[in-house]
Amino acid sequence: MAGSAADAISHAVERSKQLLFPVKLDKWFALGFTAFLSQCGESGGLNVPTNFGGGPSRPPTGGGGGASAGTDVQRWLDEALRAFNADAALYVSLVVAALAVSLGAWGFVLWFSSRAKLMFVESVIWDRVDLGGQWNRAAELGFSLFKFRTALAAAGLLLIVLSLGAAALLVLPELRAGQLLSPRAITGYVVAGSGLLVLGLPVAIVSLLLDDFVVPLMVARNARVSDAWHLCRVEVLSGNVGGILLFYLLRALLGLGVAMITMMVTCLTCCLTAVPYLGTVLLLPVFVFYRAYGLCYMQQRGIAIFPPPPPAWAQYEQWRFPR
Repeated sequence: MAGSAADAISHAVERSKQLLFPVKLDKWFALGFTAFLSQCGESGGLNVPTNFGGGPSRPPTGGGGGASAGTDVQRWLDEALRAFNADAALYVSLVVAALAVSLGAWGFVLWFSSRAKLMFVESVIWDRVDLGGQWNRAAELGFSLFKFRTALAAAGLLLIVLSLGAAALLVLPELRAGQLLSPRAITGYVVAGSGLLVLGLPVAIVSLLLDDFVVPLMVARNARVSDAWHLCRVEVLSGNVGGILLFYLLRALLGLGVAMITMMVTCLTCCLTAVPYLGTVLLLPVFVFYRAYGLCYMQQRGIAIFPPPPPAWAQYEQWRFPR
């Protein structure tokens, strides 16, 4: 079956209505908690302050033209190197300690969010919220997902370091010479930008496919990451490149509408949507819809995701012959 990304939108809306309405506060808060945990660590990178001394956060300028600016940059770099060399051991120790703490915190967040992603998918597929039971059921597959996400993040970080390192080899000598816009410096800027774009694009594509199709297949088929990727290639991607592109195009267009709705809800609730967890609860229909959209798209392609509804006689038999 070809599947229809457009038809999946209406099915995802219906699924969201079935899960969330009529409103049951205990279900909303429990499901919102699962959605909140599943999104942890995905709002961006670490917010590292760059102005430790409380002074200006950019190189000082002398108010002159380009030559003066280049001289100021050269002087600023020389002063920074002298300051670093004076207390190199202290700075290295602080950097190592900060990296160790940051990596530990990041790994912990990645670990529990991997479990929560599986829990959230389970709730949307089977319409059940059982936090304790879901947490235990997601242990093995969650750890498999955690290892893959860790390797993917490490690969992305390595690509970034390589791109910035190659650019630094070209740019730093020019900056020390005060040549901010020399051909070599411009080449370095281009290398950094194009490297991040070209090398980061495959990582971004893998991340999207992982979240939209691989994680749901892990839950629906009780499969580890490697097996779920195989299922994704065979059942979702094979012969369906155009359909996948349309799926993500429609998702991007939907994102524009969702952004407007989010802004409106933020204004109406006096910015309560900016409060962690509470914002997820208030915007829970958005999170459920996006989760259901990929599931409904796979269902449209003939992939068994949602359990079939019981036949009409099953309800009658249960009433007449209670177990």
